[in-house]
Amino acid sequence: MNTPCKNRALLFILFSFFIIHFKVSGQIVEEYLDLQIHTSMHIPYPIFGKALTYFDKDKEPHLTYKHTLKNVSYANYLEHNKGSRIIINGALGHEYVKSAKKARKLIMKQIAYVNKFAEEHSDNFVVAKNPTEVREYLKNTDKTIIIHSIENGRKLVNSAEDAQFWANQGVSFITLIHLADINYGGSAIWIELAAKIVNLKGVFKKASKRGLTEDGKQAILWLANEGIMTDVTHMSDLTRKEAITFMAENNIPPLSTHAGFRPIQNHDLGLDSSDIITIYKSNGLVGLASSGKFLKAYHPDEKYKKQLDSLGNCFCNGSIDSYKFTYNAMKNLIENNIPLIFNDSSKTLATLTKEEKVRISIGYQSDFNGWIDHDRPRYGKKGCYHTAIPDSAFIKSETLGLAHPGMMEEHWKLLEKEGVDLEPIRLSSEKFLQMWEFMLDRKKSFDNASSQK
Repeated sequence: MNTPCKNRALLFILFSFFIIHFKVSGQIVEEYLDLQIHTSMHIPYPIFGKALTYFDKDKEPHLTYKHTLKNVSYANYLEHNKGSRIIINGALGHEYVKSAKKARKLIMKQIAYVNKFAEEHSDNFVVAKNPTEVREYLKNTDKTIIIHSIENGRKLVNSAEDAQFWANQGVSFITLIHLADINYGGSAIWIELAAKIVNLKGVFKKASKRGLTEDGKQAILWLANEGIMTDVTHMSDLTRKEAITFMAENNIPPLSTHAGFRPIQNHDLGLDSSDIITIYKSNGLVGLASSGKFLKAYHPDEKYKKQLDSLGNCFCNGSIDSYKFTYNAMKNLIENNIPLIFNDSSKTLATLTKEEKVRISIGYQSDFNGWIDHDRPRYGKKGCYHTAIPDSAFIKSETLGLAHPGMMEEHWKLLEKEGVDLEPIRLSSEKFLQMWEFMLDRKKSFDNASSQK
């Protein structure tokens, strides 16, 4: 019988979710907030089964962590979900849409679908269109709170009026670029062949020619002036760096919702250390993808390669271990640069107040019903380790993997059991709300932000 990492059982920490705290009463929100999930994916891509529907509780669908092209975002798993109390639904745009009218229609169909579902199931779900509503629903209800966002701004932000239109829908942020180079700038080129085919234009274009364009800068300003954040995820290296710099110069906090950590995931979707520090210095937020598959090590730096090699049989690649390893590495980077982030040499983690810790929080994004699979199991036939210990001895996610959104609570429970500090993740909900509030408070002022600094 192979039972690697016996010390895991010795690291048990009783898991409990903290009582909700609210800024409206002078306290801080500490809730699990999923920076992006796609419950309306079937609208742009009908191949996915319809999400936000209920299945018969006596006929639960057979699910696996390998769920690419298959709906797993059933309403059963999302209501009263302590592992993702707040979910940000990403309405998804098509990569090659040529008409602004068609692009808007597609996004509005998804927003309307989510709004209608929340109205029809108002006992359990509610859509919040601004941070104040989020805080009020947290304080006064136990509902799952849905916030709107958009992934892929192609043909959607062509004027200040377009930005105002999306603000009126309650859109909190837009991931400006997705899988292909567009007029705003270059797209990150994923390592898999299919992604390269989608973005052939970018593959054959010089990296030095794939930066943030004037259209991209204008779109960021139009959105900012309507209180909408810009998500720099999926941007090419040059576009992302130029966007982060441009936003910092204009006092716009950068948001990155679902990145990897470049020293471990050495590809275009990984943020390098300088990008991360710049984002936090600029009062922004970085969210780490929560899929173990996505966070597999890819040509890691020697430092992290040695650490991974030293773990031996205590590391199951592609499982929750990959998330755990990457999260701890990113967390250590941020905490080691606290004096730089706060521009105060006396600051250390030990001296930070809870309010200051909000600034260095780390978000997460599950991307359920996106294009990716999630954590593989650690144990069992599909896991890294075979064991004679019955499945009932393990937390379900260890033998099944991360198969659906309803398992996010187990995901956090398992990490905390193993000694992982989850406070930065819980505080990211407060950080997100503060960023959104900052943007709304400064509507119409960002064009002149640089000259006012």
